[in-house]
Amino acid sequence: MRLPRLFSETSHMTSTAAPTVETRYNGASVLITGGTGSFGHAMARRLLQTDCGEVRILSRDEAKQDAMRRELADERLSFHLGDVRNLRTVERACRQVQYVFHAAALKQVPSCEFFPLEAVSTNILGSANVIDAAQSSGVNAVVCLGTDKAVYPINVMGMTKALMEKVAQASSRNPRTSQTVVSTVRYGNVLYSRGSIVP
Repeated sequence: MRLPRLFSETSHMTSTAAPTVETRYNGASVLITGGTGSFGHAMARRLLQTDCGEVRILSRDEAKQDAMRRELADERLSFHLGDVRNLRTVERACRQVQYVFHAAALKQVPSCEFFPLEAVSTNILGSANVIDAAQSSGVNAVVCLGTDKAVYPINVMGMTKALMEKVAQASSRNPRTSQTVVSTVRYGNVLYSRGSIVP
């Protein structure tokens, strides 16, 4: 039996490759919530290596914003002081934005155990604010950052991040008046990130 030579026989097919990070954000305005954290800092740096039009950072920490402003020193970088728990603040940050990376969260397992209602307010209700604001502002896409601890969660942090995923999924099931694409991703412990259990 002869198997088809897939790689040599598909050269006539039209390429449907997705845009790369170098081209997807050309001229776009991107908001990163929790943008002064480990992920936000790395993502902002990566976006500024492209032809991205603007990178907005929304976070609560003015000292980290100032340090990031000085370190990256790029006129395309702008900072918004605020909290995802405040819908009005998130709505203002989302104006005329095309993409949102939602990284703002309470991620320290012990802190969430001692203050579970704070974790609920930020990780669940704050995430709902980000999704609602993005949809009402006509954002193209929102990526909500999750965690491996949302799988069969045994602690408050994992439970609230699992519910964040449910909030994102529910937004796609409810009657759609917005074309905003909402997605979630999970990742585990990141080496050298703030609070990582791996050094």
